[in-house]
Amino acid sequence: MKWLLKYISPARQQCLLHQIRQMLRAGSTPALCQAGNSAAPLMADKPLWMASESDPEGGSKPLFPLFSGKLGAVKADCPLGLRKSKAEKIAEREQLLLDIAHELVNRDGFADFSMDKLVRASGYSKGTLYNHFSSKEDCLSGLCLRGMAMMEDMFSRAAAFDGTPREKILAMNVAYYLYANLQPTLSLAVLSAKTPSFTEKTSAARSELIDERDLRITRIVDDIYRNAIEQGDLQDSPELTVELMAFISWAQAFGLNALMTTACDITAVSRAMGTNVALISCNLLLDGMGFKPLSSEWDYQASWERVERDVFAPEMAQLAAMK
Repeated sequence: MKWLLKYISPARQQCLLHQIRQMLRAGSTPALCQAGNSAAPLMADKPLWMASESDPEGGSKPLFPLFSGKLGAVKADCPLGLRKSKAEKIAEREQLLLDIAHELVNRDGFADFSMDKLVRASGYSKGTLYNHFSSKEDCLSGLCLRGMAMMEDMFSRAAAFDGTPREKILAMNVAYYLYANLQPTLSLAVLSAKTPSFTEKTSAARSELIDERDLRITRIVDDIYRNAIEQGDLQDSPELTVELMAFISWAQAFGLNALMTTACDITAVSRAMGTNVALISCNLLLDGMGFKPLSSEWDYQASWERVERDVFAPEMAQLAAMK
C-alpha cells in the first residue's frame, strides 16, 4: 500500500500510519477514528482525502470511503478524552500551515511565496489563513521565528559543551554550519525578518517574539566571550568589546555558510569545497583576537569532531541522510 499523507511532519506520519495499519488489521472503524484524532490532530479540520492508497488503475482513492466529510463529522464516535481544545487545534493548525509554507518557500523562494499559493496547497480558505497571519510577511516572519527557535536550541547546546570558552565558540560555528546546511532557507530568512518591508507588515505580537528570541540568541554568544575574558583567555580591550567580537563572529559564520550553501558554483567557493573551511575561518578569526588557546597550541579539528559527536549527533545523522 502506498500512503500519500501530505503536509504532515514525518514523525506524525509514522505515528499515524502505525496506528492506522493496526486498526485496519483489526477492522475497527471507531478505533481508526481514535487513532486519527490522537496521532494526527492536525487533520481534524482537513478533508480525509489527504490520506489515500494507490489504485490498481494508477489513480488514488480515499482511504476512508465511509466518511464523507472531515474527522470532525464523526467525532461523536471518538472518546471525549482524546479531543483537543479549540486553542490547541488552532495552534496545531498554525504549525501545519507553517510546515506547508516552509515547503513552498523551499521550492519557490521567498519572493514567489504568496497567500494564494498557501491556500491552494493547504486546502484552507483564505479567511482561515488570515485568522493566523495578518499578511504574507507575517506568515514568513512565522517561518523566521521557527528558524530562530532552532538556532537558539542549537546555540544553547553548543554553549553547554564541556570545553574551554574558545571551544564553545567553535561549537557555535559547528551549530551554524549544520543549521545552514539542514535549513538553508530558514538560515537566510533572519535577514528578511528585520527589514522594514517585513516588520511593518508583521503582527506586533510576532515582532515582539522575534525581538525576544533575537536578544536571547545574542546573549548566549556574549556570555561566552565574557567568560573568556574573566578566565584570562581573552584580553579585555575597549577597542574590541564583547559586542563587537560577538558580531564579527556571527558575520564570519553567516557569510561563509551563506556562500557555501547558495553559491557553490562560484569559482572562489567551489575550489574551497572538500576542506573544513568553516574551522579554518574560525581559527583565523579567533587567533587574530588572541583568543587562547591559539590554534598552534590546540587540536581544534579534534574539538570540532567531538562537538559533532557529543552535541550534534542527531543533526549529523540528518545531514548524512541528505547526501
